[in-house]
Amino acid sequence: MKLSLTEDQSMIESSATDWFQGLYDFRQRESSLQRDGGSPDVWRGFAEMGWLGLPLPEAFGGLEMGPIEAGLLMRVFGRHLVVEPWHATVLQAARLLALAGTQAQQSRWLDGVVRGDLRLALAHTEAGDRLPWTLRRTVASRSTDGWTITGEKRQVVAAVGAAMWIVSAQAEHELRLFLVDPAASGVVVDAYNTLTGARAADITFDGVAATLLGAEDDITSQTALYQVLAEGLVALGWEATGAMQAALEQTTSYTQQRRQFGQSLAQFQVVQHRLAEMAVHCAEAQAVCELASMRLTLAKADFQDLAGLVKSKVGRAAQFVAQEAVQLHGAMGVCEELPIAATFRLLLAFTQYGGDYEDHAIQRGRKQLESGLFKYSQTLVNG
Repeated sequence: MKLSLTEDQSMIESSATDWFQGLYDFRQRESSLQRDGGSPDVWRGFAEMGWLGLPLPEAFGGLEMGPIEAGLLMRVFGRHLVVEPWHATVLQAARLLALAGTQAQQSRWLDGVVRGDLRLALAHTEAGDRLPWTLRRTVASRSTDGWTITGEKRQVVAAVGAAMWIVSAQAEHELRLFLVDPAASGVVVDAYNTLTGARAADITFDGVAATLLGAEDDITSQTALYQVLAEGLVALGWEATGAMQAALEQTTSYTQQRRQFGQSLAQFQVVQHRLAEMAVHCAEAQAVCELASMRLTLAKADFQDLAGLVKSKVGRAAQFVAQEAVQLHGAMGVCEELPIAATFRLLLAFTQYGGDYEDHAIQRGRKQLESGLFKYSQTLVNG
C-alpha cells in the first residue's frame, strides 16, 4: 500500500526538492560543512520556506504539521545530505518546548525559532546509552535559589550557537526537563565535527543554574520527551530512505558507465541482482517509515514501539544499501569527490544514533512476548 499524499504534502516535498536542486548541490553543500549551525544563508532560506515552523503551533507562526510532513522534508534532506540542524533545533528542541513549555516559555523562544533568529538544542544523550528511554544519570537538585544541574551529556547536535538548551535530568525521582543558558557558570563544552559533517558537542554541567521547563505541578514532561524522541527517530528514518534512494540511483548510474571486459558493470547478472536487492531494501524501509508516521498521529500511539520498528528495519536496510553502494563503486566509493562516501557516512550514523538498531529490535521483541500479541499473527498462525 502506497502512501496517498494530500496536495499540501506533495507541495512540501516538491518545493523542497526544487529548492535544494537549485541552491544545495554537492559542491554548494561544502559551505555548510563543519560549521556550527551550518550555513547562515541556508538557514535563512529554511525560514523563508517556512520549514523552521513546520511542526510548531500556528500561534507562533508555525504550520502545525505532523510526522508525515516532517518525514517528507527529511527525505529530501537525506537525498541532499543536509547538515544544517533542522532536526535537532526544530523537530526536537522546539517541538519539545511546544509540547511541554509554559505559555510564557513558548512565547519567549518559539517566535525566534520560526523566524530563524535563534536556535535551540536538546541535551539528552548520555555516555553508555543503549536506548534513549533509559534513566538519566544527570541530576537536577532543588535549592533555595531554584534548580541546579550536575552531569554530562553527549552528542548534543547544534549545541554551539544555540540560544538555550533543553536538558533532561532526574529530579526528585522523576524525569524532568530544564532550560539552561549555554553561557551559565559551570558549563564546559567540548565541540567536534560529526561523521556526517555537522557539528555536535559533549557538555559537562557542574551545579549549573537551570529553569524548569513547564509548570512545577506538571509531571507530563517525560511523556512529551519520549514522544519527541520517537518522532525524531522516525524522521531520521525518512532521512535515511532519501539517502538510500540517492545511493541506489548513483550506484545504478555508475555501474552503467563503468566498463569491464568490454561491457558495462550493469550488464553482469550478479550486479543486477545486487542492485535489485538494494531497491527492495529501499522500498521496504520507505514503507515502514510511512506506516510508523501514520500511526504516530493516533491518540493511543505507542511511541517507543514505533520508533523501535523504524530503527530496527530501516537500520538494517540502511547498512545493507550503504555497504553495497560503496562496494559496487569500488575505490571510488570512498572518494570524497563523489557523494557516495558522504552518503555512506550518513547511513552509518543513522544505524547508531538514538540506539543501535539491534537494541531496538530486542526491546520490541521482548515487548511482543510480554504482551502476547504474537499469538494473533497470521504469519505465525498460518506458518
